[in-house]
Amino acid sequence: MTKGNAVTINTGTGTSSAADAGTVTVAGYSHVNLMVDDVDAATAFYTEMLGFEVLPRPDFGPRGHGVWLRHGAAHVHLAAVEQVTPRLGFLPHIALHIPSEHYPATMAALEARGVTFVAPPRSRVDLGTTAWAAFIEDPAGNLIELTDVDPR
Repeated sequence: MTKGNAVTINTGTGTSSAADAGTVTVAGYSHVNLMVDDVDAATAFYTEMLGFEVLPRPDFGPRGHGVWLRHGAAHVHLAAVEQVTPRLGFLPHIALHIPSEHYPATMAALEARGVTFVAPPRSRVDLGTTAWAAFIEDPAGNLIELTDVDPR
C-alpha cells in the first residue's frame, strides 16, 4: 500500500514503512524486452523500418536466443520464444518517443516504408497538452505506440 511516496508493508506482525529502509531511486527505463517468434523478421523490422541498430549481446547459453537493439536512448531487447501470447486490444504495448518537431515527418517516412498503422496518428489532450499517438505492430504482433509525449 502506498502513502504519498512511501510504501507501507503489512508484515503480518505489524506494519512497517519501506521509507524507513532508505530511498529508492529510479532514473528511468533501462530497456524493454519483447518476446518474438521470429528473431530475424523482428530484427529486420526494428532496424529497417524504425532505424534501430544491433548491439553486442552477451551469450546467455542455449535458452537465450535474441537480439539487443538501440535507437538513441531507446533500448529494445528481442527474446526468441516458440509462440507469442496474443495481445488483448491495445494492451500490452511499448511506447516510443518521437519528438514533436519530427512527428509528422516520421509518420510519413513509416508510411512510405510500408508500415501498416493499427491506429493512425491522432491527437488527444493529456494533462492539458495536445499529444500525438499512433500504433503499429512488429512481425510478432507486439504493439508499439509512437507518441510525442516526452518521458521526462
